[in-house]
Amino acid sequence: DKIPPVEIADKVVEYCGITPEQLTLVLTPTTSLAGSMQVVGRVLEVALHKAHELGFPLDDIVDGTGAAPLCPPGSDFLTAMGRTNDAILFGGQVHLFVAGDEAAAADLARQLPSATSDDFGRPFAEVFKATGYDFYKIDPMLFSPARVAVTALETGRTFHAGELREDLLDTSFGSGD
Repeated sequence: DKIPPVEIADKVVEYCGITPEQLTLVLTPTTSLAGSMQVVGRVLEVALHKAHELGFPLDDIVDGTGAAPLCPPGSDFLTAMGRTNDAILFGGQVHLFVAGDEAAAADLARQLPSATSDDFGRPFAEVFKATGYDFYKIDPMLFSPARVAVTALETGRTFHAGELREDLLDTSFGSGD
């Protein structure tokens, strides 16, 4: 939620081969509706990251789609960050289409949902606060969608795991403001 340092803009200008006058940076604070949308819109990215963390070969993921509810913006950074993460953790849904054997697809589906994490079950803002606001103390397996489907392309069989948790979304979206 801060303006990036001028050095970052300079690197973007250089990398893109443009002049500074041709660069426009769009800033979307997490506390805004646009900020909420850009975080929640990364539900598929979050699933791909967790698949990578689990050691699943990303080259075997042929396609995917995802959706998550758009949360109400929070009036402060912690509330907004909590709600956007909770939209993915408790309301995010992803469907991946994978090459490879059926057993690998089933295993990925089983391991992918956020509920597999020891930190699952409380609003993200509470989890973050409990770690002393240190992201690195949060179980990395938490960062994933609530419900997943993984289709093994060779057989067409789809494996489902996880569940949507409207009760936890209600707690998150209704608290803090």
